[in-house]
Amino acid sequence: MLNQAETPMFRSEECKRSLIGLARDLRGVAHAFNNKTSYMMLYDWLYPNYFPVLLRGIELWYHEPSLTTPILKLMCELAQNRSQRLQFDVSSPNGVLLFREISKMLVAYGSRILALTHLPKEQLYAMKLKGLSICFNMLKAALCGNYVNFGVIRLYGDRALDDSLEIFVKMLVSIQQAEILQYPKLSQSYYALLECLASDHMSFVSNLEPDVFLYILSTISDGLSAFDTLVSTGCCSILDNIVSFLFKRVTKKKSSQEVNGMANGDSLVQILETRPQILQQMLGTVLNIIMFEDCRNQWSMSRPLLGLILLNDKYFGELRTNIITRQPLDKQAAMERCFTTLMKGIEYSLLSKNRDKFTQNLSEFRRDINDSLKTDSSKNCTALPTTQTNGSIDMM
Repeated sequence: MLNQAETPMFRSEECKRSLIGLARDLRGVAHAFNNKTSYMMLYDWLYPNYFPVLLRGIELWYHEPSLTTPILKLMCELAQNRSQRLQFDVSSPNGVLLFREISKMLVAYGSRILALTHLPKEQLYAMKLKGLSICFNMLKAALCGNYVNFGVIRLYGDRALDDSLEIFVKMLVSIQQAEILQYPKLSQSYYALLECLASDHMSFVSNLEPDVFLYILSTISDGLSAFDTLVSTGCCSILDNIVSFLFKRVTKKKSSQEVNGMANGDSLVQILETRPQILQQMLGTVLNIIMFEDCRNQWSMSRPLLGLILLNDKYFGELRTNIITRQPLDKQAAMERCFTTLMKGIEYSLLSKNRDKFTQNLSEFRRDINDSLKTDSSKNCTALPTTQTNGSIDMM
């Protein structure tokens, strides 16, 4: 098979079946190798001779999930740093070499599968979305594996990381927003990858094209209300990282009193400074979930909420007044005390001590709100008015 990879014989059904079986078997072997010694035996056998075979298979049969799924799952398994099996020596280039192969696979599959348009709805998941989901898992495993120094890759002009992130964006925008939460495996893989990017690669996220960034924010807003607790908790973490990044930029700009400040050329800061209603709507969404819905991850919700309040203190004051005035007259004083409790002792910072204090206040705030709602009829206590329609934020 290795010798036939560049010949017409490689296109035969026999070669395809052999490649499918090989990928499935190797994935099982790779899954069983949980220590560095055994994993390196497999890696040294695969690299550099057999990775091109897998890549060639993807290039030829990208439209056949029976082959692409086993190969992509094999690459995803090889990218997993389970039990620290990918802790290479300081002098070893294997981490970078492995990531290059992962990047090649992502680009080869992504660039071709995106050419398949107008797929029937009943075939959409099998033909496209399932493969994209595996790609998201693969990229997330590589980015969070801690076996590649991505700063060094960029320093020496290696395009592997940039190519991977660029194809991720293309994959993402090819997906209808409603489809993300419609398919659980796709939503879990997407939000897990986005959480990794927001945690370790905010420089990339903050400089995305405005339309792409707004799309991502809209998917985060949808995910906050998802029934899957893993998804909603992940969205809280993503939003917290974005808000924290923005808060640092804004406060640094204010303290230095520079005209351009650190936000010059930063798409995220520029977008949110010109469209403050985006964060205001996110603030309303999170507060609505905490106050009026069955919030199963209150601690996670508290993390982005503090940053949203600090960045939108004027709007939060208006929102607070609006909520209080919507209550019956005999309940308005109690509601005002709830909000006073929420912000008691809170400083203008996102330091750990201030965050923990806010989380404690939020627990008391929600308990008091729930007690108040129990004594009121449903017609007197309604959720906050939002500008969302069909599960997405009106950001455009």
